[in-house]
Amino acid sequence: MHFINNVSSLTEFVKTYSDNDIAIAIAEFKKKRISELTSATHSLNEAIMQEWRTRHGEKPIPRVLTESDMVVQKADNNTCKFTIHTL
Repeated sequence: MHFINNVSSLTEFVKTYSDNDIAIAIAEFKKKRISELTSATHSLNEAIMQEWRTRHGEKPIPRVLTESDMVVQKADNNTCKFTIHTL
């Protein structure tokens, strides 16, 4: 049986995210279909966006491809290209 030892607010939890974690979380949020979004995902996204603004002001959030979006295809021995795989 597992117990929760630490309980913190969402804003405190998001402060532990690195800038890279924030960029990945936002990319994952944007990738979701409308039917997959819940009030919890909206709350997390808002907290993440607020943390980014607190750290960096109006600086744009880096765009990243999530692991599920990236498929590596080997073109030849010298190159490798990335294609976006959408379902």
